[in-house]
Amino acid sequence: MLQRWLVGLIALGLTACSGLPLNAVAPKVSVDGVDIKSLGLFEQRFEVGLRVNNPNDFDLTIEALDFELELNGRPFAKGLTRAMTRVPAASSSLVRVDAATQSTNLIQQIKTLPDALKGGVPYRIKGRVKTDLSPRWLPFERNGMVGGEKDKSRVKAI
Repeated sequence: MLQRWLVGLIALGLTACSGLPLNAVAPKVSVDGVDIKSLGLFEQRFEVGLRVNNPNDFDLTIEALDFELELNGRPFAKGLTRAMTRVPAASSSLVRVDAATQSTNLIQQIKTLPDALKGGVPYRIKGRVKTDLSPRWLPFERNGMVGGEKDKSRVKAI
């Protein structure tokens, strides 16, 4: 009897420490666009627009977001932001994040990007997000298409 009580108390304590309500769903992140900021010899900087969707029935504040972006199945850029962004319940917000890539990644993209821009560029984004309701980082991963005629998102030609 005492063991059950202790197990229940520990489970309750762990739930309380997570910060998120029991029915909470992690925010969903997708790519909304990629713009060139600067092109250097060794590193290139981009502004990546990320659409953060909050499927919950309560507001979330995004405290930090960290990601790796692949375009056309190849590594493209990495980014991190600590800008606070409020995402209303059952809604989405656009977060603009500075990202960087190495010249070797960019050169490989240049070979395949012009043809892909016409029909859209497949992407994979994976990372983690930190919200105001949890002390833990919440992982995310998504595949999608950016650019092209069917998608209003954009990838500016390099």
